Amino acid sequence: MVNNIKADITAGALLKNNDNYLLLLRSPNRSFAPNLWSFVGGHIEENELDDPFEACIREIKEEAGIDRKDIANLKLRYIILRKHKNIIRQSFVYFGETNVKELVQTDEGILHWVPKNELLNKEYTKTFMEMMKHYVNTPDLEENIIVGIAGKHENGLKMHWSKLEDFE
Repeated sequence: MVNNIKADITAGALLKNNDNYLLLLRSPNRSFAPNLWSFVGGHIEENELDDPFEACIREIKEEAGIDRKDIANLKLRYIILRKHKNIIRQSFVYFGETNVKELVQTDEGILHWVPKNELLNKEYTKTFMEMMKHYVNTPDLEENIIVGIAGKHENGLKMHWSKLEDFE
């Protein structure tokens, strides 16, 4: 039997403005995660597979109307991996800053500035919620890339966290 595994690769960002984070409340008509909160982002295009940073910049512009020149310190902070049936979902999650406060209309959902102390009060996908808990509860993440791998636990999801490092 052939093990036909597919890949679903996304890139997105949590942009910070003072102590508020830009989140998207996904539209109820979205096929994936309707009515759930998420980062600003989306699928990596075929020509972007080797450059998730550029995919992230493109998605921020498309979904939030924020230009590259208005984004500072955009850095990869998390890579989230999950297997769902025959699909491996991989998300590159960047964190950055912006002075832009005005939010645009998008077909993807409704954009909101959310205070850091309210980040864990939103309804996300299970893996995204675990990433948000890790981010809020783990100090000194600023210069690390953290890989989160979804695994099965007796009560459902168990995320396995590891710092991604060059071994040389």
